[in-house]
Amino acid sequence: MKAINILLGFVFLSIMACKKDSSSNTQTTTSTFEAYSTAFVNNGTFPKLYTCDSTGISPTVSWKNAPVGTNAYAITMHTIPPTGDKHVYIVLYNLPANLSSIAQGVSNTGVFGINTVNGKMSYTPPCSQGPGAKIYIITVYALSKQPVISVAPSAVSMDVLLSAMSGITLGTSTITVSYTR
Repeated sequence: MKAINILLGFVFLSIMACKKDSSSNTQTTTSTFEAYSTAFVNNGTFPKLYTCDSTGISPTVSWKNAPVGTNAYAITMHTIPPTGDKHVYIVLYNLPANLSSIAQGVSNTGVFGINTVNGKMSYTPPCSQGPGAKIYIITVYALSKQPVISVAPSAVSMDVLLSAMSGITLGTSTITVSYTR
């Protein structure tokens, strides 16, 4: 019995010795890479302003808490309609590490690849067809370095960019929105 009491006392003292000093100023926080917009919320409604039903300018997209080692960013926006053909509205890459957002109507930051709607090197607004809500996915990629792309920017599709980012993507964050015409 005495041996058990001594053992329990030892365990108690060991636990107390390992307990963090509550007066310490050290804080531990967990940060998650997060994409967001000041114009809409994740799983919310995509504003008409950014569609073909209005001016069709590109939305503001921001991000925070990039993974350690991030040296570049890229952004894509796409939807997969019921037909199964992926529609890509923006392919934007070579965004420098010191950025934490792209402005509404961005045109002079990074390098644009081609969208699949009109084949231009720019944002093109969604113009959803058919009944019901359409889902759009905006993805921000945190990269360890700028992607090496062996084709001209006018040939950089979302698939080409994704292939070039294979092995250098440190993290991704998505914003999913819907729009109904």
